Amino acid sequence: MADTQQVEPVAEPTPLKIEGKYLAIASPTSVSEACFSVPAVRSILRAHPDKTVVILAPAQIAPVWRKIPGIDQILTYQPSDPPRKLAKILADCGLPFDSSIAWDQNPAALAFAKAGIRQRLGYPTENLARLLTHPVQVVRETGPVEHQVNHYLLFVSTLGINPFQPANFETPKRPAPGDSFRVAIVPGSDFGSAAEWPLPSFVELAKAIAQQCQLVILPSPGRPQPAKTLAKELGNAALVNPVKGDQLIDFLATCQGLVANDGSLPHLASLVGTPSVVLFGPNEPEWKRPLGKIHRILHHREACSSCLLAKCPLDHRCLVEISVAEALEELRILFKG
Repeated sequence: MADTQQVEPVAEPTPLKIEGKYLAIASPTSVSEACFSVPAVRSILRAHPDKTVVILAPAQIAPVWRKIPGIDQILTYQPSDPPRKLAKILADCGLPFDSSIAWDQNPAALAFAKAGIRQRLGYPTENLARLLTHPVQVVRETGPVEHQVNHYLLFVSTLGINPFQPANFETPKRPAPGDSFRVAIVPGSDFGSAAEWPLPSFVELAKAIAQQCQLVILPSPGRPQPAKTLAKELGNAALVNPVKGDQLIDFLATCQGLVANDGSLPHLASLVGTPSVVLFGPNEPEWKRPLGKIHRILHHREACSSCLLAKCPLDHRCLVEISVAEALEELRILFKG
């Protein structure tokens, strides 16, 4: 006789939800990662307009968040501040935080735990899991390299939010164009010398740009020397514009285009809708390119790509073999499009 015993169905796990009214979000500690997390934060703001959302960010990253409407407060700290100081910053803002989000282990994640926030959401990575009350598991299929923006979007999608909407990727309205067509060029990279196109190539490219546009040289954060050297080679130190922070983002919005190595500045340009030609070397553009379809990527994929090394042990061929003619052609396509 057949076994007629009924089997109880297994209940689906209850999806996680962001609890309460007051939410603290830990900003990533690099410019590029902060920019990648912006669409996810925008989706939270749209899905929960009733919540008070506060960003806890390193002071040097705060300018990114000041460009995002809807954030109720931005609390800043210095990278050297201990977690107890960050917890005090949270307490001093006077909000009874119900929940927090930490995408990765960083000082803000430690502060959320120290402050005793009741619901602490985050990826259960080795260093972060112990700080969480509600780990967020994202099942990812094996496949081609995904853009890092999915690290944040897929996280948010597990919280009952649909982040895959065009509105979450919109850039602010651009200022009216000035009298001159301005192109900024960034010969350095805060990712180090291995991510930098050879300076002689930048000199040749800058001379060609200067014949048709207003040329401005921007120093890369933490690596101003390549910009100074380029200006010296061009015989005009005044070409270097040393703007930083909020002023840098505002200035990028006034540029019609940017030519830069892989680094922070293309991501800031993307934040305000400035199209860029970005030269990639040891990094993987499919993973870390600036957000948006307005950019052009120059990348020679070699047998050793993408090594992610801070110092090339070979001949730097991934960048050396990119010609000035290629860069000029990408600029032509950029502006024609």
